[in-house]
Amino acid sequence: MRGIPVWMLGGLVVLSALLIGFGYHDRHEAGPLPLILGIAWALFTLASIGAKAKPADSH
Repeated sequence: MRGIPVWMLGGLVVLSALLIGFGYHDRHEAGPLPLILGIAWALFTLASIGAKAKPADSH
């Protein structure tokens, strides 16, 4: 098995969307940290999805 399982990637996508959504909506009360964390989490998720989609080496 290579990388993060697909079900976990789905959970990361949902978590990223929630962090970005709530971080943007509550940016005046909570500050910019939830939005920044959501964006960082989304970048991590996109990198993980890209690594999962990349074909495996046959070595």
